[in-house]
Amino acid sequence: MFQPDANTMENFRWALYVLMQGMGGVFLFMGIFYLLIWALGKIFKPKTRP
Repeated sequence: MFQPDANTMENFRWALYVLMQGMGGVFLFMGIFYLLIWALGKIFKPKTRP
């Protein structure tokens, strides 16, 4: 059976940290992009025909 040493566990923790930062950045960008689209939709409403 594989017994991870301290260096392997430290690398694994570092990889998880980098993964969390990357995924957090993606979700932050998606949230900002969604708010931008929502705000532009509120500012430039389509004209209604009488």
